Amino acid sequence: MNPEFRKYLHELLRDAGQTGLGEELENVMIQDLYTRLEDRLNFTAASHLNADQLAQLDQISQNKGPNLNAEVEVFLKKNIPDYDQIFAQALVDFRD
Repeated sequence: MNPEFRKYLHELLRDAGQTGLGEELENVMIQDLYTRLEDRLNFTAASHLNADQLAQLDQISQNKGPNLNAEVEVFLKKNIPDYDQIFAQALVDFRD
């Protein structure tokens, strides 16, 4: 998990008043939130790509190499106008 996402999710738990949970429970909750966040971001990406772009993204995703996240991000930035704004809003919506 990206350290920035982990920090974001940790802060989300703290803002929701979920403190003093113990490390193990907090890790489980962060992993659950990460799964949900990942689903939200995937949906956001899919809703802004056409069928050909989705097929290209699927091909990239099957690579599973060490640079997969960077490759996906480059592809999304290239193919989604206002990428930063769209995904920033997705993070805000997730928090809400």
